[in-house]
Amino acid sequence: MNLFLKITITLCLVAGSIFLLDNFYSSSLRANKNTKADYVSSTKIDADILIHGPCEPLWMVNPEQLDTFTGKKSYNLALSHSDFADNYLHLYLYLKNNKAPKLILLYVTPESMDKKFNTFNSYRFAQYLADDVVAKVVSECDVEYYRSTTIPYFAYAYYNKQITFNALQGLKHKKNKRALPFFANGFEPPAKITWDNHLEDMQLQYPQGYEFKIDSLRVKYLKKTIELAKQYGSEIILYESPVLTESLTNLKNREETIKFIKQLAAKENVGYILFKDENLSSSRTNYILL
Repeated sequence: MNLFLKITITLCLVAGSIFLLDNFYSSSLRANKNTKADYVSSTKIDADILIHGPCEPLWMVNPEQLDTFTGKKSYNLALSHSDFADNYLHLYLYLKNNKAPKLILLYVTPESMDKKFNTFNSYRFAQYLADDVVAKVVSECDVEYYRSTTIPYFAYAYYNKQITFNALQGLKHKKNKRALPFFANGFEPPAKITWDNHLEDMQLQYPQGYEFKIDSLRVKYLKKTIELAKQYGSEIILYESPVLTESLTNLKNREETIKFIKQLAAKENVGYILFKDENLSSSRTNYILL
């Protein structure tokens, strides 16, 4: 066998393997019921109320309790460590496959506006890059990653550490014909662990106090999330839960940032509710201090 033929066969085998891996990851990830993008894209939830945002609502708002109080069906779409672009795409994928909720409760806090807090988790959308909306957001929020996705399988190889377990889990769910995720209503009860050094670490890192910096991309995707909700006829309300009182002294411009959010909410004609409770705010025992 001459050298040219050997090289040709090798290249064909490599190309074939890449396309097989691409197909495996794509189909297996979509079958994973424990990842919200895949679950809401494949299952009719059709909730009346959606809870959305980062880890705070994910661990704080239990739809079971909310349903008892309201008599409505709710679902917790929130995800840990997610920014507004991440929230926007999860809402977009939800609305593509489900009827629009009557109400969306979106968690917004000064930390939400600062790119040092939370992030855009590109790997959550690797299997949806053929969708133009998803591709556009990913290309804007993670340029280097998006450039690599032009080659088959690289969309999964780039963040392989975060993706492979989910793909294998999806394969298992497909084989077992699993219909529901481990947390069926989206709410994840917080682990029974006390993390109690985050505030001290932040005070040590910023002895003069931390000053929030409003990021333009955060503002853009907060507005786009509001716009998307309205487009589907859903009412959207922004809110923040009670804050630990002793943490406030280290946040230099919290009130100014809240004022900015209030002005944005007013301009977009949506509500912004700041929940305050002195009894809750006075004790660390009422909080998960990450």
